[in-house]
Amino acid sequence: MAGSMVVGSFGGPAGQVLVSEKRSNILAIARDGLVRQMIAVLLAGSIAALLANLVLRKIVTKPIRRLVTSLQSLGDGKLESRVDVHSCRELTYLGEQFNDMAAKLDAAERDRRVHMAKARAIQQNLRPSTQVIPGVNIAELFEPADDVGGDYYDVIRLSDNSTLLCIADVSGHGVPAAMAATLLKAFVAEAAKQSHHPAEILTRVNQQYHEYVVMGHFATMVLVRIDVAEQRLTYANAGHELPFLQCGDEPVRRLDHSDLILGVEDDTTYEECCLPICIGAKLILVSDGVTEAFNPYEEQFGTERVSDTIAKAIGEHASDLVGRFDSELEAFRDGRAAFDDTTLVVAELVASD
Repeated sequence: MAGSMVVGSFGGPAGQVLVSEKRSNILAIARDGLVRQMIAVLLAGSIAALLANLVLRKIVTKPIRRLVTSLQSLGDGKLESRVDVHSCRELTYLGEQFNDMAAKLDAAERDRRVHMAKARAIQQNLRPSTQVIPGVNIAELFEPADDVGGDYYDVIRLSDNSTLLCIADVSGHGVPAAMAATLLKAFVAEAAKQSHHPAEILTRVNQQYHEYVVMGHFATMVLVRIDVAEQRLTYANAGHELPFLQCGDEPVRRLDHSDLILGVEDDTTYEECCLPICIGAKLILVSDGVTEAFNPYEEQFGTERVSDTIAKAIGEHASDLVGRFDSELEAFRDGRAAFDDTTLVVAELVASD
């Protein structure tokens, strides 16, 4: 009995008091107290964790999410994106730096667009004028894939009253290709003053192009001289898409002679071919942006579709054929953006007054 009892004594001036209690009761009371303390600690910890979580969400998590969202918008090209962060000093500073960076990028992009718009206007002004050429009707389709393109075409009236048609395609896109195409225009215009023969003009152009253009910016070009008086066509080709020719009711044919592309070797000598043409004949020059146009199913427009489109337009004028090509290409792409410059020139031989 003594082993199960706990005796305590309290002494004072008046005497001594002895208190006894069962050990089991004391242990039960101690356990109850300990449980209450643990529960209180857990509740206090949970409340503290909840409060800390709320504070962190307000001060850290939400501002970081806003920063991440704004960064994603900026990466998607939305340069007007800004973030409003009023949090701890570090995150507020980070938000201010983000807004400053976005503002600078936005200003730089607006400046780039202004310059590219001017470059596009200059390139458009370099296109041949719509002057009336006796005996030849000219129509064209010119759609750069970027703000400016590497395709170039020209119509030059030679001193002997014949007409020189030119179409070229510089490798690559954007400003470098457009600058190379502008050089080609100058080279062709200068060479055409010294010779009327497409092969000689092409040989001179290649020599200058090889000298002045950075290695790797190769170009293709085809030159066609139309002599209305003699009803004769003379052409030279530097690796460009083979021209299409349709005379009267005859099937569409390709002008299949071609030599090395421009810019590879400066001593390349080009050759030319001649053939008769008839009144009503249509010559079609295209860039590979036409034949290699893709639809959503990864199919190419191809040369057969070009020939079929020309065959459907027998008896139509040059401008009607260009309009037909524009519609056919748009329908074929079915909403898919062009990945290359699209250039097409149609020359129709007509009876001169």
